[in-house]
Amino acid sequence: MNTFLFILKVLLYGWILSLIELIRIICARCRQNKRREGESEREKRAARVPCIPITHAAFVRPDPLIYSQHHLIKLGIAVTWDNPDIELFLNGVLVSSKELQPATTYEIRARIWNNSFTAPVVLMPVHFSYLDFGVANPNVPISSTKVDVGVKGGPNHPAFAAVPWTTPAQAGVYCIQVKLEPPDDLNWENNLGQENTKVGQSNSPVEFTFKLRNDTDRERRYRFEVDTYSLLLKDPCLEEKDERERERLNRLKQQAPGNFPIPVDWTVEIVPDTPVLAVNDEITIIVTITPPQGFVGTKDFNVNAFHDGGMAGGVTLKVVGS
Repeated sequence: MNTFLFILKVLLYGWILSLIELIRIICARCRQNKRREGESEREKRAARVPCIPITHAAFVRPDPLIYSQHHLIKLGIAVTWDNPDIELFLNGVLVSSKELQPATTYEIRARIWNNSFTAPVVLMPVHFSYLDFGVANPNVPISSTKVDVGVKGGPNHPAFAAVPWTTPAQAGVYCIQVKLEPPDDLNWENNLGQENTKVGQSNSPVEFTFKLRNDTDRERRYRFEVDTYSLLLKDPCLEEKDERERERLNRLKQQAPGNFPIPVDWTVEIVPDTPVLAVNDEITIIVTITPPQGFVGTKDFNVNAFHDGGMAGGVTLKVVGS
């Protein structure tokens, strides 16, 4: 009797409950599809559940990088804006980025590294752009390309990405930026490098100018820090792992910005030295560098700009005396 009543109950009410559940599922799916109408193809393919970290030994991640001033400064390391990983060529001949001719086609070549011993990078987009000489100026795209980067110490490491660039018809000093866009990365902060230098012939004193722009979302007060760091020569590779690690830590300590002060016989004046800029405001900064009497050679001065939100950018100014 109980079995008969159960079957009768299912026939009379069970289908109603199932129909209600089916309608609920259909409505939920319609709402989800409506929310995703404006999404890109990549967003539509993304999982709708919380990410689950993969820790299996078979899963490896690359770490493509370029000489990145913003990242190195965060680590407390002095930087030069004369980027060692960005070079320009004219008809196959290396040229200085500080002596570019207007309306001339150059090849920009970027050297790209990988800090991973196990994971290469395949078809990684590399974006090239330029901006007026200065700090936080608007970025103008040049071109993009893709490159394969091998593992650290292996074939195709470092790798090189190159694009042609025809300089603007108006003569001027321009900065070049190279940005890496890997699909995955162990460290996303070392993917942007900048070539940002200017040369001044010493005639005591030497005056430089550059533009400073507030590209943030609120008013900022800026300050400047100046050092004379330039790239250190590489030491011979050491055989023992512990020795290599000690040498690496020693070199990091050596490259602290405080180790490269302005020499006592030089003077550097920045006007204005603590400007306040509203959003999108832009001003010209004047840097006057006075070398000692009879100076001969080349001296680099790195002018790094900061605001209360952190690093804004910087320039390398080269004083040449003969």
